[in-house]
Amino acid sequence: MYDDTNEPVRVAAGILKKDDQVLICQRGINRRYGLRWEFPGGKAYPGEALSECLVRELEEELGITPTQYKELRTLQADYPDGGRFLITFFLVHAYEGQLQNRVFEKIEWVPLSRIRSYDLLEGSLPILQYL
Repeated sequence: MYDDTNEPVRVAAGILKKDDQVLICQRGINRRYGLRWEFPGGKAYPGEALSECLVRELEEELGITPTQYKELRTLQADYPDGGRFLITFFLVHAYEGQLQNRVFEKIEWVPLSRIRSYDLLEGSLPILQYL
């Protein structure tokens, strides 16, 4: 559904901050790019607004509903295996619900000063300069 075209896959990613920490998530071992770290979020359905995608993905993955968020940047990421993604990052200021790990190997609050010590996906690296 997503890789049938030469167009990059549209993705919404949420950056949740708490003091000097951000939430990162480790992908499942049996998933594409397994055990790599990323910001939570996922692929937009055809015709789905990226803000709607953000809300849907954070509800599915973490059991939270973002209530205050703003678009931060959109960046393209090209992966060695041919994956092409157009990632829109949203800074999530507030959300309802309790964080639950529903799909990841792990989720962690990480100080920004230590985030580069994690094996982040290529698509997550360029946004760090804006945090």
